[in-house]
Amino acid sequence: MNNSSITITKLLNTDLEELRKISREIWYNHYSTIISNAQIEYMLDKMYGIGVIENEIYKQGIFYDQVLHNSQLVGYLSYSSEVMDNMSYLKLHKCYLLTSLHGLGYGQMMLSHVYEKAKNMNLQQIILNVNKRNEKGIKAYSRFGFKIIDSQVIDFGGGFVLDDYIMGYDI
Repeated sequence: MNNSSITITKLLNTDLEELRKISREIWYNHYSTIISNAQIEYMLDKMYGIGVIENEIYKQGIFYDQVLHNSQLVGYLSYSSEVMDNMSYLKLHKCYLLTSLHGLGYGQMMLSHVYEKAKNMNLQQIILNVNKRNEKGIKAYSRFGFKIIDSQVIDFGGGFVLDDYIMGYDI
């Protein structure tokens, strides 16, 4: 594995269309065996539609970082600082990488990046949601040290639900 070919930097406004394009590729390659194409399309529209990411960055304080492999966008992360029950934590909203690069250690590098961000923000834990049927994702998060701490079913609208585990990593 050549880690020097991977860089993680702040996502720029000029990269939003490329992020939307790569998200479609990642979602259809990874989730088509987990959720229906109709749900993928609905979720892509709700999570990546024009104005959605911009609202998250500029109004909700959510950070977006891009993952570059040899200067090409191959993945992305989004996260924010949140507080629940008097505990500050980093909420990892998105952690996606092209499926062709799975198994090369890049996902673990992305999680290390998020861990460093959480540490620098003096947060106590990283929390994420993962689809219960996303065995590959659960395995990758577990390998990093995340533990399943809860589960939830969320009405996502459009007749779709998110049936997720909540995973946590103590800092």
